Amino acid sequence: MKKRATINNRPRVCNTSRRRQLLKRVHSKVVNRRQQFQMTELADEWASVS
Repeated sequence: MKKRATINNRPRVCNTSRRRQLLKRVHSKVVNRRQQFQMTELADEWASVS
C-alpha cells in the first residue's frame, strides 16, 4: 500500500512552487493597486491644475 503524502514525507518542490504561485498572485495584486493609486493621484493633479 502506498504511503499518504503527509507533511513529513511530501517533497519540497510542490511547496516551493505553490509558495511562488501565491507570491506571484499577491505581487500582481500589489502592483495593480499601486498603478491604480498612481492613476488616481495623477487624475487629482490634473483636476487641481485645470
